[in-house]
Amino acid sequence: MDITLKLGALDVHERLSTYSVQREVSYSKIIVTMDDVEHAARSKDRYVVTFSLFPMTEDEATAYCDALRASTIEVTFSDPHTKTDLVKPMRVTSNLDAAFALVSADGKRRYKGGEIQLREI
Repeated sequence: MDITLKLGALDVHERLSTYSVQREVSYSKIIVTMDDVEHAARSKDRYVVTFSLFPMTEDEATAYCDALRASTIEVTFSDPHTKTDLVKPMRVTSNLDAAFALVSADGKRRYKGGEIQLREI
């Protein structure tokens, strides 16, 4: 994929199977007045990056899990909404799966994972 995705210093763009970016819109408060009109106080939009990776060896999986271990990660990613690369502090909001896939010709076990979701803090 011709996009940028770095988890701290670890560049993962070459291992991407799927990739999506959302701008989460939320409101801290919504008040309905007596005339039945809603008045909303919009919160900061937050980015949510969801991706999955191609199957990898145990050593590769360990490197990715280590990059996602911290409670806050500096993530550099391509934003299709602005056509730029952004750097945002994010946290992991999904479980980290590792399902056995196969033993390859090189004798190494390969694992596939599920989707990984990161949310801007």
